[in-house]
Amino acid sequence: MELIFHAGSSLLEGPIWDANNKLVYCVSIEQGIIYQINPQSGEVNSFSTQGSVGCVALNKEGNLISAEKEGIFEINPKTKEKIYLTQLETDINLRYNDGRFDPVGRFLVGTKSEKDFFLEKEIVKGKLFSYINGVQKVLLNDLLISNGIGFSHNNEKMYFIDTPTKKVAQYDYNLETGDISFEKHIVNIDGPGWPDGMCVDLDGHIWVAEWEGNRVRKWDINTGQVLDEIIVPCPRVTSCCLGGDNLRDLYITTAKSEDNLFGGGLFRETLI
Repeated sequence: MELIFHAGSSLLEGPIWDANNKLVYCVSIEQGIIYQINPQSGEVNSFSTQGSVGCVALNKEGNLISAEKEGIFEINPKTKEKIYLTQLETDINLRYNDGRFDPVGRFLVGTKSEKDFFLEKEIVKGKLFSYINGVQKVLLNDLLISNGIGFSHNNEKMYFIDTPTKKVAQYDYNLETGDISFEKHIVNIDGPGWPDGMCVDLDGHIWVAEWEGNRVRKWDINTGQVLDEIIVPCPRVTSCCLGGDNLRDLYITTAKSEDNLFGGGLFRETLI
């Protein structure tokens, strides 16, 4: 495993792969920074955000969609021109967290309390939003920590993580309307880790990062069995994405923790 980027982020999250330009994007949530990283040359560019930034996604035009405390924005990564799109979450006690596009271009993004669920007895619950062309709707309510989102290869299923449940849920997904219906839980996380971000691989299985679990694991979506495990040299593993040639590289983001020098870095593991 290779540490390819470290800039002192307290909470590095949400890596995405830009296949056209062979770049990795990720967000430093609490510092309010989007990073653009060239894993081959080591060149790094950054974009400042308006408050904390939960996630960034790449649209079909090659522009970034960022979920920031002050709203949802579109950013041209070449010129850094930034356009305000909307504000989905109006409760100041909540902030955006993980998000991604669905197969037809809806932006799905969740929210979570500004307070730490693991330390506070009472928190404001979040939502999962869907947004496209000025139209928004709420897909889920009463979420504790809205996190990883993914879609099946046939676009009929959505995978979703509400971290404190320690499960990955599967929903029927109506691609035409964007509506969802809970079907079942497909993964139960055992051990000390909590499911955080995730990605879907070329075989249709899911890789799930484990906060306080020191690892990312690959799960069979049909049987709920573990197919592979990648140990990470820091406990707070936040998310992952596949990139590189033939999507053989697993990029992994992490967060700071006590007595660990590597937390807050971006790692790369080449898969066999």
